[in-house]
Amino acid sequence: MITYSVIVPWHKDDELLKRALESVPVREDVELIAVQDKDFRGAGYARNQALAQARGRWLLFLDSDDRFSPDALDILDRHADGDADLIYFQQRAEMIGTGAPSGRADNKIHYLGAYSQRPAELDFYCRYCYPEPTGKMVRREMVEREGIRFDETSCANDYMFSVLCGLKARKVTFDPSVLYVVTEREGSVSHSYFDNPQKVRDRLYVYWRVQNLFDINKIPLSPFYGMWMMCANAGPQARAAAEEFRRRNGISRWRIAAGCLKRIVRKRLHIGVPNNA
Repeated sequence: MITYSVIVPWHKDDELLKRALESVPVREDVELIAVQDKDFRGAGYARNQALAQARGRWLLFLDSDDRFSPDALDILDRHADGDADLIYFQQRAEMIGTGAPSGRADNKIHYLGAYSQRPAELDFYCRYCYPEPTGKMVRREMVEREGIRFDETSCANDYMFSVLCGLKARKVTFDPSVLYVVTEREGSVSHSYFDNPQKVRDRLYVYWRVQNLFDINKIPLSPFYGMWMMCANAGPQARAAAEEFRRRNGISRWRIAAGCLKRIVRKRLHIGVPNNA
């Protein structure tokens, strides 16, 4: 029987992929599924292809430029027979080559640590404010039962998947052990998706669906309106793409204004948990 299915989407850079794959634990009950996005449809497409093949009781997601910690198998085995549907782990970030500390995952590391002694806020953060599939164990039976899949968009393809897992999970737990190592290249330059109108539209599409899901389930978060304000402040190209999205989806300017105001008030008054959301 397969206990863990490790899913790795990749596009290029075989050297980094080799490094990631070498960090995957080797054991008879661990299966590794690496899917190349040959059709340039993004990591969501590759992950969905892998999900169709996965047989493990637990799903683990690994980005091709990151790695697992050396004691990953010991950490995972502590939870393999537990009753939670989602288990989150602490992580750390390092520079590729030197191993020097990186700030790439500072927010996540900070909040997981800060909320570790406040169960209600930790549960809320893990379920609804942790938008990536990495750094956690996901019970495959839940994913299949609920029909949860990744969006096949150019960006933000993992946000809805992560939120649906959090919404449907019967129990969520946190282990402060470092399972996942986020990596960053020396001298890397961050490129803004606001420079690409299609990526702006795709991101708004995902965030709008997540927003509606939150509203239906009375979850006091406003991700779409936060993204809208970011677009509005990112320059004329991003603003134009956001306005086009608004018109095409029949979203009134009044609704946008009210949503943005509600988000600002919630953040100022710390309404809902956690207070960083």
